[in-house]
Amino acid sequence: EGEEVTMDLQVNSYVIRGLETARPKGWFELTVEGKPPFLVDSETVFRHSLKVGDEISEQLLRRIKTEADIAWLKAKGMAILSRRMLSERDLRRKLTEEGRPKNAREDVIYTLKRLGLIDDAKYAAIFVRAQLARGPKSKLYLKSKLREKGVRDEYSNQAIEAEFSGVDEVGAVKLLAEKKYKTVKYLPPQK
Repeated sequence: EGEEVTMDLQVNSYVIRGLETARPKGWFELTVEGKPPFLVDSETVFRHSLKVGDEISEQLLRRIKTEADIAWLKAKGMAILSRRMLSERDLRRKLTEEGRPKNAREDVIYTLKRLGLIDDAKYAAIFVRAQLARGPKSKLYLKSKLREKGVRDEYSNQAIEAEFSGVDEVGAVKLLAEKKYKTVKYLPPQK
């Protein structure tokens, strides 16, 4: 007749052995039995009411680790962007150096883009303006530099055209050639 089948769903659980304050400020080192310790932000600690002696499931441990990775990368990204604006690709490279999982990194990039903190169109415009403030640059040079930084051609073209609108390029080249001509003492013999 019908044999009773029981499935033993074993769920691993772990005991929190340590939760010590760590650097940077607002972070804790979480030590869980049988696992290497890792840093967790204070928001994650409070959200999950983590305390020494608590037992947590494997699933909760993975969620805590993911939330901590996202918080770490978000803090790193904000710190980098507070110093200077970067293209999306350059910020992604810097966050990759942190050694955190790709899905956490992509989540942070998405969030920073949604908040308007990463915007390649704005970046291209600022980059072109700054380069031109340092002296004359060709459109080709600017486009090449933006491409090196991972900025799409659409954004670099818009930024370059906006800065060059109303500029007499031929006149600028002539002026540059005249200036250079005055500084040349002699021409080397032609071979």
